[in-house]
Amino acid sequence: MAGEIMHLVNRKGRYHARLVVPKDLRGIVGKTELRSPLGGDYRQALKLLPGAVAQLQHKIALAEQEAGVGQQQAVPARYPLAPDQLAHSLYTQRLAFDDELRNDSR
Repeated sequence: MAGEIMHLVNRKGRYHARLVVPKDLRGIVGKTELRSPLGGDYRQALKLLPGAVAQLQHKIALAEQEAGVGQQQAVPARYPLAPDQLAHSLYTQRLAFDDELRNDSR
């Protein structure tokens, strides 16, 4: 949580989640930073902050994918998958492998 508080900003009594867009992706995103409103209550803003930061990170990850279309990704993603996303990905990979084995003519 301590790392995420650095993404919390107060503008004129309203809280926002804020994430700086990496320089190489600003042309795709069209902004230097992404913000998401969290409201005026500090405690509520802290509750909403992790989800808002995750959504902003997802937008940056999509921009990274768009920037790397047609290129092989040699470096790991900037923001790793959440546990539920990782589980879903592994599950779908195993289903695909199972289908491949079932459809093998050998």
